[in-house]
Amino acid sequence: MGKKTNGLILLLFAVAILTGCSGRRGTVTIRVVATSDVHGRFYANDCIDGSEREGSMAKLSAFLKRERDEYRHLIYLDAGDILAGSIEIYHDITAEFYEPSLAATVYNMLGCDAAVFGNHDIKVGAEVYYRFLNGCNFPLLGANLKYDNYGDFLPPHVIIEKHGVKIAVVGMTTPAVNYTVPADIVGTVTVSDIVESAQYWLPIIRENEDPDVVIGLLHSGYDNGRFDELGVEENTVRRLAAEVPGFDCLIYGHDHIPYKGKVTSLDGDSVLVINPGPYASKAAVITVTAGFRKRELQELSVSGSLADLSSYEPDPDFARSLNSRYETVCNYADSVIGVLDVALDSRGALWGNTTAMDYIHYHQMRFQAAEISIATPISSERIEAGNFTIRDAFRFYPFENNLVSVMMKGSEIESILEFSASQFYNTVTDGTEQLLRPAGPIGNSSSIGLQTMKMFMSAAGIRYVIDVTKPAGQRVSIISMSDGTPFVPDKYYRTTFNSHLAGDAYSPLYQVPGIARDDIRRRTVTASGADLRYYLITDFFVRQETGKNVVVPDYDNWRIIPEKTVNRYLSNE
Repeated sequence: MGKKTNGLILLLFAVAILTGCSGRRGTVTIRVVATSDVHGRFYANDCIDGSEREGSMAKLSAFLKRERDEYRHLIYLDAGDILAGSIEIYHDITAEFYEPSLAATVYNMLGCDAAVFGNHDIKVGAEVYYRFLNGCNFPLLGANLKYDNYGDFLPPHVIIEKHGVKIAVVGMTTPAVNYTVPADIVGTVTVSDIVESAQYWLPIIRENEDPDVVIGLLHSGYDNGRFDELGVEENTVRRLAAEVPGFDCLIYGHDHIPYKGKVTSLDGDSVLVINPGPYASKAAVITVTAGFRKRELQELSVSGSLADLSSYEPDPDFARSLNSRYETVCNYADSVIGVLDVALDSRGALWGNTTAMDYIHYHQMRFQAAEISIATPISSERIEAGNFTIRDAFRFYPFENNLVSVMMKGSEIESILEFSASQFYNTVTDGTEQLLRPAGPIGNSSSIGLQTMKMFMSAAGIRYVIDVTKPAGQRVSIISMSDGTPFVPDKYYRTTFNSHLAGDAYSPLYQVPGIARDDIRRRTVTASGADLRYYLITDFFVRQETGKNVVVPDYDNWRIIPEKTVNRYLSNE
């Protein structure tokens, strides 16, 4: 009897201790740290060029250690775009088949509490993002992500309790995914409007969970980015804060613009909106202060700041934990995968064929037996002939663009080339005028940067000329298909674009009059599961195995006329 009494007393004492330690008394301070658009910048040093990165998860690890030393109640969140954008993540998803997901390993090490998918996390395909998802010790949230026929794809929210304070984190992803990621990569997942999804979920969460604090975790930019022809809004954070009462803070990313501000909601509350910016060079830091009286929340304040991580020394413990995987990636970057017969050079892409553009067109023409390829210059790097390494592949083609096969009408191909020519060339009649446009989208002719050049569209599979003596809209003459057969304006041709051109909100393709995004999506035949760089690397590997060099085809399929005018201009540059 005495033992039972003692046991009961101990049990009641333990319950009393737990109750007393559960918080909801006095003032409780909780720290929230968030990142977004990390794009695989995990290691302190880049294996491409060996340089120390301005931001990295190695530096974030050092920052989180300091924050956790100061704040016992810390939450770490990420707003998406994790699985693309660095050599380490590319190696992990294309060449590492026996190790756990590198991204999941990193985020587990950092003690992540919740994250959302960004558009690039979905773009890598289900096999990759499920490997990440299944390796995470924390939830991936998606209040607006659903299977077409099976309901919710990811949980809409998670409740995180710190010292008795209930914090609801609601996660959402930009619906632009439906239009910027090829349909057969997105598969059966549909991304709904963010504002409408929040209007549905917030009352349910408030009713069922009774949280003290509600945080929105969003992969969506602050404002703008409308696809007006589709009625889709890519960046909705400002509107979400203004139109949907109930949020105390919105943490977001996607537009790569660090920002901290306040937006007044419909109910008159001031909502903190904060974006840490890309590449882990900054972190969003939110301080939640909750005041309780008789265990009821009486006061709540939410403030935020942006912490600069660039000056932090990388965490040595983080580096040690991943050292073997880092060395594997750097060895991968150094590996020679073949021999190149000529230098790959984009310079001169405004005047006709270049080796770099011909090699891009070569891969695009091979995809789904394309009849026509449309591409833009993707890099300003010159890769010399000779041994070709994985590092060179990243220098030459720095983006993870998939290939997209679309049925395009011949007259639409003409419109695309006419539009591109109108953006870059003036009409020249006597040879004394400025040939390249001095103003408008490209700036001065002597300082055309890569960002501008990525607006210039050229084609393969057809033979054509651009006559700069003619007015805009009448400059392009398509002579024939490359094999000499007639080019027919009313015929539909199987055409390959990269996924940036075919889907990105800022693609020059959708500035062309008469080219509608919905038409392109409807007429898409298929998209590649792998990106163009993967095909390039495979081409080198296969040729190396057979003892052959990589030969860049010389398409020689277009030029600017009159050639005397072009030569005169080039001689003066």
